[in-house]
Amino acid sequence: MRITEFQELLKKNKEIPQCLLFCPSLSSKKVSFEPFLVDQTIQILIKKFIPEEMEEIAIRTYYADESPIEEIVEECKTFPFFTPKKLIIVRNFEVYDKETKKKNYDLSSLIDYIENPADFTLLICIAETIDPKKNLYKAFEKKNGVIESPNLTVSELKEWIQKVVANSNKKISPSALDELIARTGINLSDITNSLTILLNYTGNKSKIEVEDVIYACADVAEETVWNLTDAIANANAGRAWEVLNDLINQGKTAPEIIGIIQWLLENAYKTTSASEEKPKSAYVENKVAPLAQRLGLKKLIQAMN
Repeated sequence: MRITEFQELLKKNKEIPQCLLFCPSLSSKKVSFEPFLVDQTIQILIKKFIPEEMEEIAIRTYYADESPIEEIVEECKTFPFFTPKKLIIVRNFEVYDKETKKKNYDLSSLIDYIENPADFTLLICIAETIDPKKNLYKAFEKKNGVIESPNLTVSELKEWIQKVVANSNKKISPSALDELIARTGINLSDITNSLTILLNYTGNKSKIEVEDVIYACADVAEETVWNLTDAIANANAGRAWEVLNDLINQGKTAPEIIGIIQWLLENAYKTTSASEEKPKSAYVENKVAPLAQRLGLKKLIQAMN
């Protein structure tokens, strides 16, 4: 089940499984994971099942790389105090799935619990990677507890952004919508941060236009970085030194500047056919592609080294 479908079930007050596994999309060709939606859904579950004044005693969070399985299972079986239901959240859950042999994890007690969970506990497990062939995944699957949280498609992103903007009594033009996604990429945490800045920037303005996105979603240092990219791509050494001086005047240290240049080179490399990975957004890709074309693959790799 996709996480958006699961959220609809919650809105309709439908019954849900006692053990949930939030994981990447496994039913599509491209595996992806959107943690923002998972955290959003957990907040919905908390509001649905836990009284506000009981959150501290009714919610326990564990990390799989720090907590033994037996401790989590025991906590799931322990009756809650002063509240009819409790939430057990296990993050980094992929550790149990990945490192079973290395760490000598015994998953049998956890699998047994998933097959026969306590009705007073909602177990929420979050895995950024998962193997659907393993018994741990299959245990959740048998109970319809697998919730896939992939990145939203571009059309879903646009709808999501429009809803956020509408909640602030504003509208956003199609070109501004495209520009925002091009600049921020498809990760909802990045989009949310940019939207917060954008909504504050536009103030009482009722409609967000493309120029608002351009001005609101780029700080001075970022624009200076792109100027540096352009100067290097155009082999304009004089201009590159001017921009470098601007970065120093903005308080950037030598390690920071080296990091910036390395970031530019790495993203330029990602635009070449030699890379399996692409830059995080079309905006970044368009900015650094001329740099890759100017240097060529061999010089680009030498520069990164």
